[in-house]
Amino acid sequence: MHRRVWTIAGAVVLVLGAAFVLFRKVTSIGVAGEPLTTNKISTKVTATHVPTILMPGWGTSANSFNQMITYMQDNHTAGKVMRINVDTFGRVHVYGHLRKNVVNPLIQVTFSRNLANTYQPQVKWLNQILLLLKDQYGVTTYNAVGHSWGGSALVSQLIRYGNDPKLPRLHKMVLLGTPVDEGVNRGRDILASGEPKRPTRIYRQLLADRNNLRANHQAIIENVYGSTNGEETDNSVPFAQAQSLRYLVAGIIPNYHEILMKNTNHHQIHTTTESFELVTRLLYKK
Repeated sequence: MHRRVWTIAGAVVLVLGAAFVLFRKVTSIGVAGEPLTTNKISTKVTATHVPTILMPGWGTSANSFNQMITYMQDNHTAGKVMRINVDTFGRVHVYGHLRKNVVNPLIQVTFSRNLANTYQPQVKWLNQILLLLKDQYGVTTYNAVGHSWGGSALVSQLIRYGNDPKLPRLHKMVLLGTPVDEGVNRGRDILASGEPKRPTRIYRQLLADRNNLRANHQAIIENVYGSTNGEETDNSVPFAQAQSLRYLVAGIIPNYHEILMKNTNHHQIHTTTESFELVTRLLYKK
């Protein structure tokens, strides 16, 4: 009897282990790429050779943007050409190619280790990725879309390192439910000037480095945040945490905009048809 119980338990463990390995593989690799060329792209969008980097949030990897990529590929508005994975040792691996004849190319960033209690490692890894794209693929301009802490990493990298001449320049950035100062939770935590009353250490560092943004003053930043049940939060990121970016870019990046998605929680802000349509419009509107 005991032997049978242990046998069953062992089988369950093996099945669960195999399922977990399969899940990690699927969520790391992502959907298959379908590069677009000029003769295949939808007439509803602008064709450009500027690549768009997709940055996942905490605890996710390829699964963060798989649905959005599928939507864009099905509608012939953009196509995945490359996946760049950062392994558990911080090494960067490139899968795919960025060819000169593709239009609206998508680069999906994935992480083998994405469960830390900070996004600071992603900031440095993102910087490595951008250096690689310019050095090895001649990328001089890029777009970026980030969800949650993925967006936080995009913002931090831009402010801390964006003035480096070895890096490509930012064209458009779309932030989806992105906390910038996680020390604020409501409007009263922010001064009339827009500066948080008690900024976190990370925010203070960004404030000290904000002049680095002048190297990307021409960029367009779209800050999208959600609201659920009429409240000033998407159930994860309060308005105030997202809106704290406004003070950092003020007077430096004139093309900064905020967009509220009503009846949209933190998960839905990057996984619904409404969000797919919004991101497509912000990146590629004619």
